[in-house]
Amino acid sequence: MHQTLPMFNTQNKAMVILHLNSYYIDNHLYSSLHGAQDAHCEQRVYIPIKYNREPENQVDLPNTSLFFDKIIRKDHKYRFRYKIRTLTRRIIKLGLHENVDFVHAHNLYNDGVVAYKLKKKFGLKYIVAIRSTDVGLQYKLMYHRRPYVHKVLKNAEKIIFISDSYRSLLSGMISVRWREQLKKKFATIPNGIDDFWHNNYRKKGLLENQKVFKIIYVGQIQRRKHVIDLISAVNQINKVKELAVELVVVGGANAKEKEYYQNVLRAIDSSKYVEYKGVVKEKESLLKYYREASCFAMIAEHELFGLVYIEALSQGLPVIYKQGEGISGFLRNANCGIAVNQITVESIQTAILNCINNYNSLTINKSLIGVFNWSDIALSYRSLYRLRS
Repeated sequence: MHQTLPMFNTQNKAMVILHLNSYYIDNHLYSSLHGAQDAHCEQRVYIPIKYNREPENQVDLPNTSLFFDKIIRKDHKYRFRYKIRTLTRRIIKLGLHENVDFVHAHNLYNDGVVAYKLKKKFGLKYIVAIRSTDVGLQYKLMYHRRPYVHKVLKNAEKIIFISDSYRSLLSGMISVRWREQLKKKFATIPNGIDDFWHNNYRKKGLLENQKVFKIIYVGQIQRRKHVIDLISAVNQINKVKELAVELVVVGGANAKEKEYYQNVLRAIDSSKYVEYKGVVKEKESLLKYYREASCFAMIAEHELFGLVYIEALSQGLPVIYKQGEGISGFLRNANCGIAVNQITVESIQTAILNCINNYNSLTINKSLIGVFNWSDIALSYRSLYRLRS
C-alpha cells in the first residue's frame, strides 16, 4: 500500500466520497476532477495497480487522499470474481468505506462491480461511469460477465456517459426490457479541459488567400488512430490540389506498439509535407502549434472522448474525426468539423478537402467549449452525490 491510512475526521460535516478508480494512473484527467471537488467534499480515492507499477499522477490536495494499492496480479485477468472479492475485502480492511456518504465508480467492469458489492454489504449508494472499453469491448464480447454488469446498472443511482455516442451504443446492445428500466438513470457528463485552454480561447479565423493549409495531429501514435492513413491522405492531396497541405504530428509512441511507431516515423521521413514534433508537454508550446494550424485531425477508433479535440476547438480549429466515436456525440449539432464514416485514405482525403472547401462556413461557438469546464462538471457530480432514492 503506497499511503498509510489516515485517521478520518468523523466530525467533519462535509460529504465523504469514496472514488473507485482502477484507471487513475493512466489518465491525468482524474486529478483535475478531484482538484475541482476538493474544496467541497472529503475524497478517498482507491487506486488498485499492478505489482510491478509505481504510483503516478500524484496530487497533493488538503481534502483528498489517494490510496495506491499494489494488488493486481496477472491471473486476475482470468479470475474476475476472485479479483472483485480481493478488491472489496481490501477496501473493507482499510476502512475506506467507513462514514462514506456516496461511492463514485469510475468504470463499469471493475469499479462498478466493487461498488455494487459495497452497496449490498453496507447500503452505500453509488454512481457508475461507462468507459469506451466497457461498452465496445467487454460488454460486447464478454457475455459471461453480463449478469454482474446488469446488477451494477440496476442498482446504480445514475449511469454516467461522457458522450451521447456511448449512451446510444450501450442502449443498442441491451434488451428493450433493460433499456426501459435503465434509461431514466442515464446522464451525460463530459470530461473537462484545463483552464489554460479556456483562458486562452481564440476565435476561428477565415481561410483567405492562404498558400498552405496546415493540419495538426496531437495524440499518442497508435494503430487505432490511423496516423499512417492520415499521412497518406495528405500526400495524395498534394498531388492534385493547388493549395499545399501540410501535416504536423505531435505525440509519442505507445509502449505496446513500437513497430507501428517506427512505421509512422518512416512515413514521416519519406514525406516532404509532414513534420514531426515529438512529445510536447508544455501547454504554451502546444498552444503555439495549434495556432499555427488551420485544422485538427485525429481519425481514431475506440476513442473514449479525446479532449485534444476540445483543446483544438478552443483555438479556433475545425476538427476532423471518426463518426460514432465519443466526440461525435457532442458535435452532432455543431457545424465545427468534418466526420469520417469509413476509415480509408480516400475518405480521409475527402474529409480534408471538404474542410478546406467549406472552411469559412464552419463555426465554433464559445459556448460549446464552456461545457468542458471542470468547475461546472464537478458541480454536476456533486448534485448526483446528493441523490437519495
